[in-house]
Amino acid sequence: MELSLRERIELMRQGIIQRAIIPLLEERGFFPSPWKRPVSLEDMELREDGWIPFYTRYTTWETYVRGEPLHLYFNTFYGDVHEKAYRYCFVEYMLPWPNFDLNRRLIGLFTRLNLRGGGYVWKCKRMVDITVPASALMDIEKNYDELLLALMEAGVVDAKANPAQGEGRARSGRS
Repeated sequence: MELSLRERIELMRQGIIQRAIIPLLEERGFFPSPWKRPVSLEDMELREDGWIPFYTRYTTWETYVRGEPLHLYFNTFYGDVHEKAYRYCFVEYMLPWPNFDLNRRLIGLFTRLNLRGGGYVWKCKRMVDITVPASALMDIEKNYDELLLALMEAGVVDAKANPAQGEGRARSGRS
C-alpha cells in the first residue's frame, strides 16, 4: 500500500509527538483526556464531489489535559505538504463545551471550530516546531498557561463552574 506525501508527513509528526513530546508532557502533568477533539468543517474542504477531508486514515483524535478547562490537541494532518513539513505541527488549545457563550474579550484569541454535525467549540491554534522536543514543550506550556490565565481573568473558568454568573453560559438550542 503506497502512502501519500500527506500521510508520510503526518506519520512523522505523530512519531515525534508520541515518542518525544508526549512523555515530556506526561512528566509535567498532562494526560489523555476522555474528551476527544471532534471532527469539524475546518478539517475538510468543499469540492465539486463533496466534502473531502484533510485528515488521513492515520489521524488520531487523542486530546490531552492537565486540568479543566483547556484541552490540548496535536493537529498532525493540517499544514504544509513538502519534504520538511514534518518539523512543524499545529497545537490546538480547546474548550470542550459545545456552543459555549465565550466572554467577548476572548474572541480573537479563541476562534470557533464549527463541528461537522452542527454547533461549535472554541479553540486557539498555534504552530510549534517539534524538531527539538524540549523547546516544543516550553512553547506548548507557555501557550497553555497564557490561555488559562486569560480564561481566569475573563471569569470563564469560574463562570463554567457556576453557570448562574453572567457571561460564559452555554447557549441552549443554538448551533
